Amino acid sequence: MYKIQEHNGFYLHEDPRCPPKEFFKFLVRLAEPQLSTGSTVLDIGCASGAFLHYLRSVHSTLGLAGIDVSPQFIAKARETVPDARFSVGDINSGDHLPSERFDVVFMSGVNYLLPDYEVWLRNLLSVTKGSAYVYGLFNPEDLDIYSTVRRSGDKTSSTPWNLISEKSISIFLESLNVRHKFFRWTLPIENPRTHADPMRSWTIETKDSGMLVINGTQTVHRFAALRMDA
Repeated sequence: MYKIQEHNGFYLHEDPRCPPKEFFKFLVRLAEPQLSTGSTVLDIGCASGAFLHYLRSVHSTLGLAGIDVSPQFIAKARETVPDARFSVGDINSGDHLPSERFDVVFMSGVNYLLPDYEVWLRNLLSVTKGSAYVYGLFNPEDLDIYSTVRRSGDKTSSTPWNLISEKSISIFLESLNVRHKFFRWTLPIENPRTHADPMRSWTIETKDSGMLVINGTQTVHRFAALRMDA
C-alpha cells in the first residue's frame, strides 16, 4: 500500500508532452495579456513540467522557471523543458523559494493540499511582481472545510484535503490590499474513471446538475482560478 501523500506520483509515469490538459488552455487564455515577449514565468508545483511545456509551445519567448517539493519531479521537468530553470522549493514552508520576483506566477492543483492558506498566499505574493494565477478547488459557498484523507487500513499517514471558500480568500487578500478576482471553470469534456487510484478525479452525469467532477473523497470539485495583481 502506498501512502496517500504519494498519490501524485503517477505524473512520473505519464508523458508530460501529451496533449495539454483543458485547464492548461484555460489558464493561458486568462493570463494572455501578461504573457508578452520576455516575460518571466514561475510555475509553483510544476511536477514533471507539463504545464510549462505547453506554455513554451504557445509562447516561445518567455523566461520559464518551475519549483516543486519533489526532487524526482524536478529531474523529470528538466528533461521535459530543457531551456527552463527548475529547483526544489516549498511554497508552504517558504524554504528555497526563488529570490527573484516574476512577471507571472502560476500554481495549479496544489492549494487544497496545503494546511494554511494565509501562509502560502503570502509566500506566493513574495515571488510575484505582476500577476499570479492559482487554479484549484475553492468553495463558492461561505464555508471553509478542513479535512484529511488516508487510505483504508493505513493508520500511519494522511494528507490534507481542504476546501477553502472564495470569501475567506478574499477577506485575507483585502486585508493586504491585493486586487484579485475568481474565475470559475467547469471541465468541458467527459473524464471517465479509468484508473485504479480513487484519488484521481472523474466525471459523473447527474439529472439536474449536468456533469460533475468528483474523486474517491466523494467531494464535488468546484474549480476556479484566482488571479491576484501584485
